[in-house]
Amino acid sequence: MDFRHIRAFIAVAEASSVTKAAERLHISQPPLTRQIQQLEQELGLTLFLRHRHGVMLTDAGRRLLDKARQWDLAAAEFAESAGRLKAEECGRLRVGIGWGLWDLVNLARVEFAKDHPETTIEALDAYCHFDSDALLRNHAIDVAFARPPYDSEFQVSEVIAEEPIQAILPADHPLAGRPSVSIADLASTTVLLWDRHNAPVLYDQIFALFKEEGLSPQTLPTPGAGPFNPAGILLVASGKGVYFGYGVPISAPHPTSGVAVVPVAHPHAKVEVRMVTRKSESQPLIETFVDCASRALSGPVQEPVRRRA
Repeated sequence: MDFRHIRAFIAVAEASSVTKAAERLHISQPPLTRQIQQLEQELGLTLFLRHRHGVMLTDAGRRLLDKARQWDLAAAEFAESAGRLKAEECGRLRVGIGWGLWDLVNLARVEFAKDHPETTIEALDAYCHFDSDALLRNHAIDVAFARPPYDSEFQVSEVIAEEPIQAILPADHPLAGRPSVSIADLASTTVLLWDRHNAPVLYDQIFALFKEEGLSPQTLPTPGAGPFNPAGILLVASGKGVYFGYGVPISAPHPTSGVAVVPVAHPHAKVEVRMVTRKSESQPLIETFVDCASRALSGPVQEPVRRRA
């Protein structure tokens, strides 16, 4: 039994004629007759009595007609709901972008658009893990491109990119013009530190890198500041020390910016990037996007785009 049989039964009952019902359904009479016969055989009931002017419902047919109409209405509502969900999924996908990850997100967007040109991708800033976690919990975004730490309440993808940790130096620093710097190069330079809770993984990584080289950094706490905001950049430009960060556009020394951004040359001086979603997510489009982005982005280390400040 399928919905064609139910709709055929309703149409014939309301028209009291197979011929008129066939016209209403825009099909020929023989297939409509077969559908009614198949339904009667499956139910083991006679639904219509035939006479020379058409058909009339049997008692069983009359009793089943209301049920058939309810089933037809439920099927229509189901189809309408599915259509709305499809329109929502095809129409919009909301992505949270961690600091400096816009290039990765755009690469994923371009690849995804090849097979889903009808989907609009909306982006929201999610500078740190606090932002992306809150946006996911509030259903303000569907997927976040983020760095660690990752909350265990969320689903986390495989690593899609690794970024080099960067030294953010004053523009007039002797190392500012180099293509890269080592930890040993920075042994005598003051390291500016932000509050650990703002980026605990990077904070701990800095000390681990110095420890691997048998060094202890000279540090200066800068509560509330960091390499990702104007206050932190101003401290560096003022000659207070060097920040370590990631995702900052690489810049040659330039008097306007006051800083230079140089990658740290060390095999462990890198930060992973993953996609984060809510667990048990019910929208297939989100899973499709994550799969597509993983294919597009996984592979060699993703280097930051080199720009002048």
